[in-house]
Amino acid sequence: MATTGSTHRFEILSLLVRNVLTSNSKNFQLHGDKQVIMQILPTSPDRAFLTNDCYDSSYDLGAITYTDILQRVLRLGFQIQSSAGGSYQLPKSEKSIIKNDSQQPAAQDTFVLQYTLVRTHNIS
Repeated sequence: MATTGSTHRFEILSLLVRNVLTSNSKNFQLHGDKQVIMQILPTSPDRAFLTNDCYDSSYDLGAITYTDILQRVLRLGFQIQSSAGGSYQLPKSEKSIIKNDSQQPAAQDTFVLQYTLVRTHNIS
């Protein structure tokens, strides 16, 4: 008797949140299939899509917070596969480069979070 195995189809989203430390940030990018993003953000304007697979909240006047995005994504069956956080310093112009041995972050440092979210579909 032959057994049939099921295969899986995966949908992957990447959520990159900027300026997390300042507040519950509304400053983020969501990368993934545009049709999936439209399920999460059904009223988002076309101008907020930098490409067919990249939504940027800075172009959406009605943007919601990233924690609201996470709640919507999880309700749609996605699971957080990984998350990472860190800070980066915005590039300085050559005129403003000053040698400084201090380890304290500069005022323009930004803290970012990145989430990788996956939804699995079983295909018979």
